[in-house]
Amino acid sequence: MQITAGTTSHRSIKQATNAIIRDVIGEINGTPEFLIVGFTPNYQSKRDYENALAKICEESGTKNIIGGIFPGVATSNGLPTTQGCSVMGFKGDEVQIQPPFDYTNVRINPKKGAQKIRKAYESTTKSSKLGFFLTPGPFYQTNAFEQLKVLDTFFAKKFKKMFNLIGRMINRSMGKNGYGSTLFADTILRTLVEGGIKNALGGATIDLDMKYCYQFSGDSVFQNALVGTVFSSDKLSFNNNWTFDKSQHSRDFFLTEFLKSSGYVQKINKKPANEAFLELIDISRDLYDEAFGKLSYASLLYLSALENEYEDYVPFVSVCHPILDGVIATIPEKTLSSNNIKTDFFTQSGTGIQKSALECANNLTNGMTDIRFGIFINCSNRLLIAGDKIDKENKLIEQAVGEDVPFITLYSGGEFSLINQKPIYSAVSIHGFVAGEPTIDTKNVVF
Repeated sequence: MQITAGTTSHRSIKQATNAIIRDVIGEINGTPEFLIVGFTPNYQSKRDYENALAKICEESGTKNIIGGIFPGVATSNGLPTTQGCSVMGFKGDEVQIQPPFDYTNVRINPKKGAQKIRKAYESTTKSSKLGFFLTPGPFYQTNAFEQLKVLDTFFAKKFKKMFNLIGRMINRSMGKNGYGSTLFADTILRTLVEGGIKNALGGATIDLDMKYCYQFSGDSVFQNALVGTVFSSDKLSFNNNWTFDKSQHSRDFFLTEFLKSSGYVQKINKKPANEAFLELIDISRDLYDEAFGKLSYASLLYLSALENEYEDYVPFVSVCHPILDGVIATIPEKTLSSNNIKTDFFTQSGTGIQKSALECANNLTNGMTDIRFGIFINCSNRLLIAGDKIDKENKLIEQAVGEDVPFITLYSGGEFSLINQKPIYSAVSIHGFVAGEPTIDTKNVVF
């Protein structure tokens, strides 16, 4: 099986595209069967991405492509870039990769998007299967939070059942330009579980300014689409796993009042959530407003995590905007099962996220030999924390999977996995999967 991977950096999308065609796609003997393409968002123009994909399709000879824009992209044999492109190409019969699927209205109807994944699963009878899909990520307009002011009213606090319905209506009306991927990503994962799907890996496309995001399928560029494929094999196995930096536990607190449908936290430790949040991170209102008042989202230096039925902790981020009394949390509705939820703060560090990347990669290779390739979805906030040390994280992944093993890393605006029918939607985390040969347990072999 031929697998190539590479990263190029250039201010010009034309130059970056030409380099990736020459140095990566050109290494494959003949026409590649599938390509994963990640561009950074600095090129901005949808038309530029369409032209770049058309050029890749023409030169490679295939339209079996999925991808999108990500603040950072990386591969095993190149330095990570925040201004360029990463590509992974596949050719061979060890792994079958389904033709790409897309669904253009996933924010509004995620269940239909999930059925696209399920259909691709059902179209193969091979023994090992794992889905890989990308979605739109956070997208904020300058007045995005004005619609949420209604959730601060006396009636919202008094009549929670009614306002849970109103919260759903607000989420739906904001769906086209929604403020995150929590609602539909979790719905996709739970729909896949109901359909008997065991394993999948997903991530959200994003621009760090949260002004736009694009997804690729073939030579088409979308803004609110699910795109993906399914990997399957009778020869190889797939392992998928995830983790986040749990090394610096800070303190705990309680979500004491919230609206489930909108992920809107009204009170923390029985105080107005916005006020209590600033107390927890020990920042004055004046300083916070000066730093973040002009933005549609909050600092992600602090990560919250709550206990989950599937894992010890599942991390989420909190949006603390000056015009709101409450705090928006990226917690799926199904996870908010009680009225008083214990939550912990974890402070992230460059060293901590590097160690967690190594932990994830080591877990993926456990019980597997002769790794063929790997795909990782890494949080864009971890990219910001690591800064110019991000290449160290890449080297640690290489150390775990093997020096000559090709892999690609996409820095996303939301990371999610389905692991043995357990849905994991998280934030500031790393998820991934590898393909390889399962280790034979010699203790059970009869000679």
